[in-house]
Amino acid sequence: MRMLLRGISQIYLLSSGWAGALLLGAVAWQSGSLAGACLLGALAGTLWALSIGDIAGSRAGLNGYNGALAGLGVMAVLPPGWLAWSLVAPLAVLATWMAHAWRCRSAVPPYTAPFVLVTWLVMAVAAGLGLPGVATAAAVEMPWNSAVLSLVRGVGQVMFMDDPWAGALCVLGLALGAPAAALSAALASGLCFLAAGLAGFPADAALLGLYGFNAVLTAEALRTARAGHWLWPCLGVLLSLGLMRGFQWLELPSLTAPFLLATWAARWAAQECRRQARTA
Repeated sequence: MRMLLRGISQIYLLSSGWAGALLLGAVAWQSGSLAGACLLGALAGTLWALSIGDIAGSRAGLNGYNGALAGLGVMAVLPPGWLAWSLVAPLAVLATWMAHAWRCRSAVPPYTAPFVLVTWLVMAVAAGLGLPGVATAAAVEMPWNSAVLSLVRGVGQVMFMDDPWAGALCVLGLALGAPAAALSAALASGLCFLAAGLAGFPADAALLGLYGFNAVLTAEALRTARAGHWLWPCLGVLLSLGLMRGFQWLELPSLTAPFLLATWAARWAAQECRRQARTA
């Protein structure tokens, strides 16, 4: 069970059973079907990795998070039913296999790229076949505490959750795993809410946390990668926000693609700056 919980916590780039337990609880607070798909996806991915002998990666949770996200992605695209549930395990295994193959061939972390590719595939097939989809979130009012709601929702939206209490549980879970992770997540989500408001981005999307979740992952990835100066995480966060808005403008599903592109770009830029500094 600890492997599964660590796999769920690795969605936020943590390896903590306690954090994973609280994150799973947050998903259950939002939706029982989401929690079941998350756990089933993590289980399927972890069992597949254990079957090929990747014990170390499974213990660290590295073989659970793309599977967990794939399960969440299926439930975010298709309504709960026999079709959705039948797809969770095989797609989780596919995403885990892709992540494992990536890690074996490249020093660049795959992060959530396998989940993005698998979920895009589900979206494309569902649209091509005309399958019914899940209802999108409705527009919301802008109450006095909108900044706080957006901040916690931005953290929760990493796992497709728009309930502010679920987002608050995610922040608490991150704090259990690593206080610095909770702080960076909150700062990144809050920064994007402020920047989105200044840039005049749609207010309803900002309040739902849709501009924050890619920034949360970007900040955490660059923090754990020790990208160097604090400037790189900030630039990465703002780049993820711009990319997210670009996907919206093109009317394309972004998922965590802005996080991937922003993080890879910031890591490359930081490495180039260090290389040039050493050769100067």
